[in-house]
Amino acid sequence: MTSTRRSFLLGSVGAALVAFGSRSSSSCAFDAALQLQGTEDDFRRYAPRQTPELELRDYHIHIRGGMTPELAHKRTLATGVRSGALENVGREWPIHSNELLDAFVLDVEKFNATLPVAERLKIGIQVNDRDWYTAIDPKILKRLDYVLADTMIMGKRPDGSDERLWLLPQDYDVDQDEWFERYFQHCMTVVSEPIDILANVTWLPSFIAPRYDELWTEERMRALIQKAVDGGKALEIQAESAFPKPQFVKLALEMGAKFSFGSNNFDAKLKNTDAWKRNIELFKLTKEDLWRD
Repeated sequence: MTSTRRSFLLGSVGAALVAFGSRSSSSCAFDAALQLQGTEDDFRRYAPRQTPELELRDYHIHIRGGMTPELAHKRTLATGVRSGALENVGREWPIHSNELLDAFVLDVEKFNATLPVAERLKIGIQVNDRDWYTAIDPKILKRLDYVLADTMIMGKRPDGSDERLWLLPQDYDVDQDEWFERYFQHCMTVVSEPIDILANVTWLPSFIAPRYDELWTEERMRALIQKAVDGGKALEIQAESAFPKPQFVKLALEMGAKFSFGSNNFDAKLKNTDAWKRNIELFKLTKEDLWRD
């Protein structure tokens, strides 16, 4: 969010695993973290299959479900993949006021102050209201490293609450073509906001997902990608997600887009990062293809 953001150095995955493998008295706290996040095998499967030269960073780690800044930091030490600390911001979400947002940022800042500069967490928010940039105190925004958004909330329910698209039923009865046109315009709105990362790119709810190849035409993909490129925004590759599909990633790379990686965790456990690995290998991604805050 600001040109004065700190730059972090990333140690190699191999070095992190050496440290992880050592069993000194100082590893007791780390062992406790393992019990929450996964087994030793989980960590070993997670890290070596990533390419150390990419200096990967996971910008989509929610502080929820038992995940804490401390556990995110321990994950970095175990895997070599840098971590962010992210909270949902919006009227119907855990952080729904500037006071609560200030408290969250301050909490991570205090934790970061206990760490070497190279190990400090990036601080971010996921915005869920479309007027977020008029509601958040600019002084707090300047303390953030990044703002992330997705397109999975669109419109209102009859009771006035947000329409959370992932909750739509498989048999959702709607004119699908008309719905998708509204959704595409919604995607264009979100990517045009002053965000840094567009998460869950080209995601579709289950009732319409089988029509992905038909509805996400090259023209529509190009329009979305160009907005991201023009605004310097990252397109996320998310763990355990089938989206975006390869044709979108290929086109985005050709158009000069940058990508970020994310877990989108629900708890403290490691998620399967095969989607990261699949895209890294298929498109031979390099550091130059990745977004940096």
